[in-house]
Amino acid sequence: MQHIHSNNLMIRNQFGFTPQTSTIDAVMALKDYAQKSINEGQYVAVISLDVKGAFDAAWWPGIIASLRNLRCPGDLYTLCVSYFNESNAFITINNGIVQTKINKGCPQGSASGPGLWNIQYNALLNLEYTKNNKVMAYADDLKILVKGRTQEEVENYANRHTG
Repeated sequence: MQHIHSNNLMIRNQFGFTPQTSTIDAVMALKDYAQKSINEGQYVAVISLDVKGAFDAAWWPGIIASLRNLRCPGDLYTLCVSYFNESNAFITINNGIVQTKINKGCPQGSASGPGLWNIQYNALLNLEYTKNNKVMAYADDLKILVKGRTQEEVENYANRHTG
């Protein structure tokens, strides 16, 4: 993550697991966007999404592609690819051990999990949206802010980007 943050490769709209940011920063950015829009005479809607089971469903090929696109240093890239290709889970049931290969998910509670999550989510936050939309995240909580001149326009923009 040092490489990614020191080279400003992460979008600024992710406030979770990011150095020098907090939930307060996320709420203030949301408030500032809404207030500016209201001051311009526009309506604003906030669509809030909490991705259920997000960390368990993190897609490893997407993370690897993002690491490559972000020009992750070779040794760290190789380490991540190795981790994703050789992960197994073990559980003991009735004195027997069951093993299964793991092919998705960010290791929760680990030092690498939050960074890998942000790398994956960075692609979503970097999508091109209209000038009437702003997307922000705090970890896996996503906020889509939609503004427009009328309530109907806001609804149309919201349906276009979330439908």
